[in-house]
Order: sequence, then structure tokens, then C-alpha cells
Amino acid sequence: MKLVDKSDRRLTVNTESLDECRHLAEIIARSIQTPMCIALVGTLGAGKTQWTRYFAAALGANPKEVCSPTFVLLQEYSSKPPIFHLDAYRVGDEEEMLELGIEELFERDAVTIIEWADRFLNVLPPSYLMIEIEMTPYEYSRTVHIAAKGNGDVVQWKGIVAAIEERSG
Repeated sequence: MKLVDKSDRRLTVNTESLDECRHLAEIIARSIQTPMCIALVGTLGAGKTQWTRYFAAALGANPKEVCSPTFVLLQEYSSKPPIFHLDAYRVGDEEEMLELGIEELFERDAVTIIEWADRFLNVLPPSYLMIEIEMTPYEYSRTVHIAAKGNGDVVQWKGIVAAIEERSG
């Protein structure tokens, strides 16, 4: 895992393997405070669900239970803190997204992870963590852009950045 770019509220990390992707998810999982919303963005096959699996396992969830909630739309995982995992790929519009009770999830002492969140940026909470996963020409290599959005807790963001910098090769 290599930190390749850093600005005030955004950083870019290259991962070269599934182990490095897992390591990045674990670092972020250990650095967050709840309530937390994580907006996951990336093309089909970029690794959004795999990243969620690693993140959930780092918080004590059974990784075998983590699957793409494309047809169910919302999964809850037993972890500390709890994780709500949504997939906005098949959600038709903002009204349908709100009908899922998403605003109530943002207020819970939990982590809400939304795949395809870029489709519904207007319904996200005032502050959230955006994680964009880009595929590269190499099978398990990814470029990951992480950004603090909105009026997010700067201390929490600084903690995430410091943890990534400390463990970046």
C-alpha cells in the first residue's frame, strides 16, 4: 500500500493486492468514530463489496455474511459498532432512497456504508467519508481516493490520514 497523493481533505492510495486492500479497510475501520457514513464509489467489479467485507471483518462481523445487497438493498451486520450496508445501484430515485429509512440510519451509533452513493449525493448526511475505488490494468491492483466531504470532523479525518501515512510503504 502506497500513499501517492495527499491534500487537505483528500488522499490517494495505491493497493497492489487483496491483502493491501484489506489492510487499508482495516486502517480506516480502526480510525472511525460513529455515527459514520461511508460513500463507496466505483465501477462494477471495482471491489466495493470486497472492501466492505474487509471493513466489516475488522469490526468483528462475519465476513462470510457480507454480500452485495443489490437485490435486498439493505443488510445489517453484527459488529461493534453495527454496520448498515446499502446498495443504491437498483434504487430508482431519491424518494425511494429516503423510503429505505436512510436518514434514521445516519443518526444511529453505527457505520452506514452505501455502494453507488454517487447516484444520491443529495441524501447523504452533512459530512461523510467518500471512498472511490478505481480499477487498474492489473488484476488486484486498485487506486483508492479517500475524501472527507462536507463539514466533517477534522480530528477524525486527521486520524484516518495519520493512520494511513504511518502504515503506507
